[in-house]
Amino acid sequence: MRRLIAAVLAVTTIASCAADKPAAKSTAAPPRDFRVTLLRDAVYHGVALSAGAERAVISSVNLEARPPRGSVAVWDLSDPMRPRSSPLIPDRGGTDVEVALSGDGKHAATFTILGQLTLWDLTDLAKPSSRTLTDKGLRDFALNHDGRYAVSSGDAGVHFWDLTDPDRPRKRRLLARGKYDDSSYAVALSGDARRALVSPVLKYNGGEVTLWNLSDPTHPEAYVLLRNVDDYAANSVALSGDGNHALIGFHRWTTYEDLITYWDLRTWDKTELRPMTGWKIIPEAMESAWHWQVSLDQYGKRALIAKTSYVPGPEGPPYTYKSDVRFWALDSLGGFGRFKLTP
Repeated sequence: MRRLIAAVLAVTTIASCAADKPAAKSTAAPPRDFRVTLLRDAVYHGVALSAGAERAVISSVNLEARPPRGSVAVWDLSDPMRPRSSPLIPDRGGTDVEVALSGDGKHAATFTILGQLTLWDLTDLAKPSSRTLTDKGLRDFALNHDGRYAVSSGDAGVHFWDLTDPDRPRKRRLLARGKYDDSSYAVALSGDARRALVSPVLKYNGGEVTLWNLSDPTHPEAYVLLRNVDDYAANSVALSGDGNHALIGFHRWTTYEDLITYWDLRTWDKTELRPMTGWKIIPEAMESAWHWQVSLDQYGKRALIAKTSYVPGPEGPPYTYKSDVRFWALDSLGGFGRFKLTP
């Protein structure tokens, strides 16, 4: 009898443990190197991707609509072949709004050049909460993995933010904007907030893409990663969460060629400043990109790329616009051409 009772208890214990285990998630793996178009036909998009590539925040605005219309949405990309969106800001009129997203996908930022910066808590998507700050002239903004740190660019240059106390945010200047400097800056930040990527967005050729070591924010170090040469100028940047990969958008002023390049920063030796070679993942000659927006996941395997182009009419201006947002898998770079900047 004792043996029978012991056997029954053992079976009951095993069954109880099995019931406590979560059910296995049966989802088909997405294909390699997939390309999914999320949006088309808005004049402008801003994009930001989480470290796990399962969540994104995308802003849209159509300046040609009367009145201009725009919105900001949170996208569920857990199944890349069946992306879903839910509104964060359903209607924001025609204001140009940029976006940022923390690596954990729980914190976001929306901001305008007019001076309004809103920090969002997306822990509960059904009831997102927000806090509004004022920082006039913001051009770009990037959050780290848990949303406690950020880098920004604006009228006053490039800054590193400490957001650990959201009621009292602090920021330290990394790069001052020159008195006669008419450029803005594109910025990106690694998940651990120890690396930042900074590039001037110039009206003309020149400038350089720099990688910042922020291990000690009080004594940041900047290293030249790429020098803009041969009429190429970088105008957008993204950094993977681990800080080892980058997307950099280029515009060539002589041919109006625009392309997005992918770089493996593990091969870069900061002591030599040697020319780097990347991959041209979007080479599109003779179609000028009015605006690029790019974002990478934790390991540089997934990318969000938004492009807005203007196409001249048969007799020149006025121009028509076309745009799209694409979600890309970068599992293999074997099919892409090489790109090299040589001083």
